Amino acid sequence: MSRGRTFFAVVLVAAALLAALPASGGDVSRHRLSNGVTVLTMPGKWNRIVAISVMVDAGSKHDPQKLQGLASLTNSMIMQGTTTRTAPELAVLTDSAGLQVGHETTRDHALIYATAIDSQFDVALEVLADMLQRPAFDQKRLQEEQRVALESIETRKEDPFTLPMERAAELLYGDHPFVHDPRGTAKGIERITAEHLVKFHSKSYVGANTVISIVGNFDEKRAVRRLGELLVDYPKGQPAPPDVPPVPKGGDLSAKVFKDVSESYVTMGFVAPSAEDSDFAAISVLDAVLGLGSGSRLATALGEDGADISSSNGSYCRCGESASALFIYAATEDADEAIDVIEAEIERLATEPVTDAELRTAKNKLIGRHVINGQTNLVRAARLTSYELAGLGFDFADSFPKAVNRVDKDDILRVASEWLRSPATVVVQPGKSAPARSTKRAGI
Repeated sequence: MSRGRTFFAVVLVAAALLAALPASGGDVSRHRLSNGVTVLTMPGKWNRIVAISVMVDAGSKHDPQKLQGLASLTNSMIMQGTTTRTAPELAVLTDSAGLQVGHETTRDHALIYATAIDSQFDVALEVLADMLQRPAFDQKRLQEEQRVALESIETRKEDPFTLPMERAAELLYGDHPFVHDPRGTAKGIERITAEHLVKFHSKSYVGANTVISIVGNFDEKRAVRRLGELLVDYPKGQPAPPDVPPVPKGGDLSAKVFKDVSESYVTMGFVAPSAEDSDFAAISVLDAVLGLGSGSRLATALGEDGADISSSNGSYCRCGESASALFIYAATEDADEAIDVIEAEIERLATEPVTDAELRTAKNKLIGRHVINGQTNLVRAARLTSYELAGLGFDFADSFPKAVNRVDKDDILRVASEWLRSPATVVVQPGKSAPARSTKRAGI
């Protein structure tokens, strides 16, 4: 009955931090270029592929209030031509070398990446260095990227699963940067000019904020030396200031949203520990017990073996280095009953120990899925950069699964009692479109 998490787009960096589990293979070494860029290398001959991840502390948490979307637009425009190569010329070069390049912006970080066969590794390094240092920020290209961003924002508003999660996050975090969609707002996107991009790039894309990871079949010493040569003009700069405000505590709020939908979509959101918190491993195991795939408590309680009122359900941790949120969701024809069932399962977790079988299964799911998902060189490289920028260290790949295996029944009881309180509950239900109504939680 449950679709688990299949409706979520599995993005590279979100998986890198959320699925913070090891990438098996060679040893990792840390190097520092003269301009402060950190380079992590993981050479290995398990295949002919080399992946390069360039991650910068330039996520949407640094967006100015009236220019939300600036970080995302800056990062996407880096891919749209440089002062030495136009966008079509870059496309021809990457295609002729068989490279796969891309980008992504999260709340915490901005990423550009490339994968290549070993014989084209030098081309991949050169292309990424050119994009990183010399983006053209062409006005015509900017207008096209703004159009794409605005379309994406509108599409997201119509997703009945995404909408209640975003509303729940707003209720939990208020105006904290963790709430802001990395793609920005329509007003913010429309205000952004090429001058804004130049200023943001010059301030944020500097050596002190940048980590580069290389994973695959390459010569380590030669790669580090070559990066030093290619990035000779990349400024050292200053680290991004720790200006993200403290995480609020949340607090028992609810909202209804009316949309043209065939069934109701319930979301309960909770403030959750960040990746650096000592409770992160335990909340991850709790998340797996509660809503990860078939056989989870939510699937059993809401599906055919329980209330039989939900067509899809599960839980999802939006985990980050500065803040996290745990969402419990269900598509249902009876929102009130679904909420009652979810609340009963939360109470069980806080008052009754999980069984040995549940604990073992949750750990197996959590570790197994993420290790399997992390077998590509590109995900390995992205994880290394995200760990390093988050201050977790690249050895987090080894320490986190050990922490998962140490989680016991008492840990689950404790984190359920401490973290699964004061939810933000949002229901999207059939009806005429109307503004969301927020109330103090006293039932929906």
